[in-house]
Amino acid sequence: MPATAKKTGAKPAKSRQAPKSIPVALIDIGLIDPSPLNRDAGRDLVPLIESIRRFGIQMPIKLRPKGERFEIIYGERRWRAAKEAGLDAIPATVEDLSDEEAQARRILENTQRQDPHALEEAEAYERLLAMRDRKGKAVHTVESVAEVAGRSPAHVYHRLKLTALAPELRKAFYAGELSATGAFLVARGIPTELQAEAWARMKRYAEADAFEDELDDEGHLTVSAIEDIIDRDYARRIDGAPFPVGDASLVPAAGACAACPKRSVNQPALFPEPDREDVCTDVACWRGKVAAFIERERREVFAVGGTVLLEEESRRVFNGGAALPWNSPWIDLDGPCHEHPERLRWRELLGDLCPAPTLAFTSQGRPMRLARRAEALGALQKNGIDLSARRPPGEPATEAGGSSAEFSSRPAPPSDAAETRFTAEVARATRQRLLAAVVAAAEGAAPDDDRFANLVYETILHGGYHNALVDTVKRRAGKVPKGEQPEVALARIAEGLSGPALRALVLELCLSRGAYFILSGDKYPRDLARALEVYAIDAEGLERAVADELGAKRAARAGKTVATHA
Repeated sequence: MPATAKKTGAKPAKSRQAPKSIPVALIDIGLIDPSPLNRDAGRDLVPLIESIRRFGIQMPIKLRPKGERFEIIYGERRWRAAKEAGLDAIPATVEDLSDEEAQARRILENTQRQDPHALEEAEAYERLLAMRDRKGKAVHTVESVAEVAGRSPAHVYHRLKLTALAPELRKAFYAGELSATGAFLVARGIPTELQAEAWARMKRYAEADAFEDELDDEGHLTVSAIEDIIDRDYARRIDGAPFPVGDASLVPAAGACAACPKRSVNQPALFPEPDREDVCTDVACWRGKVAAFIERERREVFAVGGTVLLEEESRRVFNGGAALPWNSPWIDLDGPCHEHPERLRWRELLGDLCPAPTLAFTSQGRPMRLARRAEALGALQKNGIDLSARRPPGEPATEAGGSSAEFSSRPAPPSDAAETRFTAEVARATRQRLLAAVVAAAEGAAPDDDRFANLVYETILHGGYHNALVDTVKRRAGKVPKGEQPEVALARIAEGLSGPALRALVLELCLSRGAYFILSGDKYPRDLARALEVYAIDAEGLERAVADELGAKRAARAGKTVATHA
């Protein structure tokens, strides 16, 4: 090895003025320091030391001046091995580079080697992104890192995800027990804190006879097997969430799921597959939200005098499935009532008559508020609403409805489906028109009119709970604006209202609460009928006008259809 070169003769011009070809100089090993930003370069040096003793340094290292000394930009392993081999000097190229430029060169050197380990590459990108200038501003973005490294942004995103691997997975990755794709799938789909548990599970699968066909030639799980395990055990479909995904108050620290960066749909660089299901990739957060939602459901059910079933009791209720059996004696209070012509939810239909709920859990852990069908129908029947005669075909009779023979003499509903729909449309439109007439009469009344106060009192006293806000917004604005809560829309409608107009809105809300409670033999809900009487509104005349108006539209549609086919 030639004599050590003097430092003064080794330092080239600054990088901005450097020629394209940078000369190689022999630098005294004792004048060189490692960079604090370099990774641990002291591993497995023995083969490299032997190679240097036999063949010398084949590639120069890269240095930059630091005062009277030099700092390694890349090539620290060669420098360490040269020291161990007893060399006094080492060939190097020297450039006066800034911290940002030096780190960029490290990235280039690491990524341009013949076989850089994917995790080493990821850590290099991570360090580059972590760099800040004197003002604390990030020096690089993923796009600029990709440009420096000569890679695509997607490649950089994929590599960076590997930095989310837990220590156990990093060790397995370095040992060759995981491929780069398998490691990426784990880092992408399983939270770091659960990866050790997942890796232990995967190793158990690899040892099981049932997974024999899912192993590669070295006895490790294939990429497809790893993907299947993640999809089955750790991915959670957003559309199957047992909790309201838009509720930011459920777990305040996590917020709502809509804009969460851990949803696959919000990570297009990591989940480029356009037909892939939208899933949550943070099963730990998911479990926390499920637990919080179940606890909230428990508290609410207990607060109204309800009960909560144990796991075994719930299993019997659902027969181990995810839905109630067709002949179950239970009803889902948040599900539709198929006996009702408008398929109202049981909770809306029962209103204040709703019995204390029973909280049960499906096989998927979804909490569901139930009630006994017989109890629900009995409560409705006592208030003049008999739905048992409208049982779906094949459904057994209930205690509240009596035997099937009792209903065989009841008149069957019209067989003409179109005529039935038209009748229901007329009824709905008539109710809306009548409500508007009552509201107009209330708004035109004198400020000291007692009828308003009496109607409000009677409505609140006897009315049930319904989607009054939604109905009122739709009547006044045509529809609830997309993405807006009806409470917000109604508050905007009410802005500026005062006196008679505001009182009319209050009356409209109160009457809407009981709009679906029609007692047996009555044509209109009790509270609406009372308001029609109080304000002397011609209900029959309005109904005829509505029927004529809708009939004309119906005839026009039919004529247009005939003309089209002709």
